[in-house]
Amino acid sequence: MRIRWDEIPADGLFFSVDDDSWVPGNVVVCQGPGVCRVSLKKEGGRVLFAGTMRLPVVLDCDRCLESFVYTLAEEFEVVFEWLAKEEEAGLASEYFCKSSELDVVYLAEPVVDVFSVLAQQVYLGLPEKKLCSDKCLWLCSECGVNLNYCPCDCSSGAGASHSMCWQS
Repeated sequence: MRIRWDEIPADGLFFSVDDDSWVPGNVVVCQGPGVCRVSLKKEGGRVLFAGTMRLPVVLDCDRCLESFVYTLAEEFEVVFEWLAKEEEAGLASEYFCKSSELDVVYLAEPVVDVFSVLAQQVYLGLPEKKLCSDKCLWLCSECGVNLNYCPCDCSSGAGASHSMCWQS
């Protein structure tokens, strides 16, 4: 969904995105419907894109490898500024950014791609360490049993069978 700057009314544009066509399927699988609430407001030569996102996604635990549902709950704000061709050429040379410019996305045309911004927020909202639980006990490094479901006898040297411990 691309929105041109001249389509944004003076009092702003507010809407919800209730489908998942924008979700980057190569990164996450949705467990259910998500919802995003978005606002776009013009402020001088810039557009302020703000919103909230709630999206249940299926992740694999980094410790035990089991799948679990994680709800991305994000609030975000992105500032866009359109650069005319002359300004764009000036930025191509060496330039020192002011701190106020570090949170600005510069565009070659006055169009905001809403779905692209939402997909970026999914990437940014994923946890660095994906854990099904803070108390996840890993897999046994010797026999591979999931220690969340049953204890392991490998450290005692007994070599016990764990066939009853595996989840189906």
